[in-house]
Amino acid sequence: MCIAAPAQIVELNSEEKIGFVDFGGVRQQIKLDLVDGIELGKYVLVHAGYAIEVLDDQAAKESLEAWDELLDILDEEDKLKESSN
Repeated sequence: MCIAAPAQIVELNSEEKIGFVDFGGVRQQIKLDLVDGIELGKYVLVHAGYAIEVLDDQAAKESLEAWDELLDILDEEDKLKESSN
């Protein structure tokens, strides 16, 4: 199974086709070879270090909300495991 995570473009180097994204406070370098129309502040889906899709504002919002829900569920599961030990 492959998972792509949404991230915001915070820095661009168009000549080298690389950028830096922010995953909720975690900054990572990504390659931009697979997408066009990259702009600072836009959101992209990132998989294996590559931006694979540029998201419009609505899709970015929905994707970020879904990730937040997933992370909340995983956090609750971790708390339950810790309390049962």
